[in-house]
Amino acid sequence: MTASYTFLTVHRAAPHLMAAALAGALGVPAAGVDVADEDTGQADDRNWDAPVLCTYRAVAGDLALAWDVSASDAVAAPPGEAEAAPRLADALGTTVLYPAREKAPSAYWAVGPDGTLTRARLLEGEGDEERPVLVVDAVEAPMDQLPSARVEVLAEILREQQVETPVADAYAAARDPHGRAPAVGTVNRAREALLLWERLVRRIDAGWSPGGRYSAELYVEDLRTRDRLAELAEAAGPERGPVRQALEELDELFRHGTEDDSGALLGRLTRSGSAVADRGWWWHRRPVELPWDD
Repeated sequence: MTASYTFLTVHRAAPHLMAAALAGALGVPAAGVDVADEDTGQADDRNWDAPVLCTYRAVAGDLALAWDVSASDAVAAPPGEAEAAPRLADALGTTVLYPAREKAPSAYWAVGPDGTLTRARLLEGEGDEERPVLVVDAVEAPMDQLPSARVEVLAEILREQQVETPVADAYAAARDPHGRAPAVGTVNRAREALLLWERLVRRIDAGWSPGGRYSAELYVEDLRTRDRLAELAEAAGPERGPVRQALEELDELFRHGTEDDSGALLGRLTRSGSAVADRGWWWHRRPVELPWDD
């Protein structure tokens, strides 16, 4: 099966160096790699039978080159982008970006020549079709070759990451097995809130996997979701019991991964000070392991 790759590099390497780096990254002889400039390369001059074909184009902004690479069936067990990118970065001494699996078009991974790996937000600036302007707006860890990028947790990635939610799923299966509950009804409101609360709880329980980072702003949003669940758990009606039952398991996991600090952390984050003491007990606890810089 043919494998395809998309790479972006901070520096512009000579074609013969690109070929050598790709050969090492994909495990083929250098002679088995054909590299050509999209704008100036002549189709008749290319070795279309080469196991690895690379077409590159110049870009502007924080990056220099965009690579489109394909590996034919002649390449035995071709690595994925996540495995090949660090090899390229090391061989060329440059930072390499490649697309993340999330749907957001701005979601990328960046790996430096020293092996530093971080998520990156890639935006397209004002330019022209011949030479697009690509801007690395933010990264989750400092990158020496991307000094203009802000260092922050990428909230859009966190929102999209898949997290297993068996408790919320079980509630939905029991209370709305056919998925016909009104969108604004109590069942759907409870399901959505349980889903968000469980996503936080499972992240805490997994040590903030997979990235080890989380946004303080999102954490506060999640606690407000727990406020809504408290209201649903106290309201009269048929959902009161099922919501309480679901919360028992999730709250136990939350307690296990947090510690009581009398609301000191959340008082600072919400700028409410001691007033946070009047809120639910979940506002009085802090994660044992903070996933953001305090």
